[in-house]
Amino acid sequence: MSQLFSTEGPIYRFLNKTGNIILATVLWIIGCLPVVTIGTSTAALYYTMVKSVRKDVGYVHSEFWRSYKLNLKKGVAATLVILILGTVLGLEMWLVLENGVEVSKLWYSLSGLLILLMVLIILYLFPVMSRFDMKLSKLCTLAFVMSIRFWYITLALAAGLALVVWAQIYLLPIPMILLTPGLWCFVSSFLVEKAMKAYMPKPQQPAGDSEEQVKNWYDD
Repeated sequence: MSQLFSTEGPIYRFLNKTGNIILATVLWIIGCLPVVTIGTSTAALYYTMVKSVRKDVGYVHSEFWRSYKLNLKKGVAATLVILILGTVLGLEMWLVLENGVEVSKLWYSLSGLLILLMVLIILYLFPVMSRFDMKLSKLCTLAFVMSIRFWYITLALAAGLALVVWAQIYLLPIPMILLTPGLWCFVSSFLVEKAMKAYMPKPQQPAGDSEEQVKNWYDD
């Protein structure tokens, strides 16, 4: 019985993991407040969730802000592109569906294709950003390739994220927002890591040139 409540016991580990997930979520919310840093904060959340919460390396707060600073510029750039493109495409769809504005079938199809492309890239972009040091264009390309290559993981991620958002809006109490994003990030990381490992350099091989170095904390 004493082992059950010890620092090595399951109860302590569960409470410690839960506390770290809540802390990481609070940091994520704070990091998202400027709005244009949503992508940066999401990359930092994933980085922290895998490194500190799952692998017990470092401290949640220090690892979060470390990743936040490293990915600030690329995260802001990615967020701005997503917000602008998403607003334009969303407004177009709204005008067509709600106001009966006529557009060509080709233009409507292209808009739908762009929305699908955005979703596929977003599902992997910020985890990839947290792990690999590449130009934003290459990060987007890698995220898209991963979404197609691991289509079954992509479907699971999309369905899971949609379910979590729906549950938080319609079922869960508002205070659960302090746990829900981090908990989903924790759970989904087990899926994303399966895809990510396919692109990790082997331990005995160099990671490549300086622009495409994998962040060196990760250890298979």
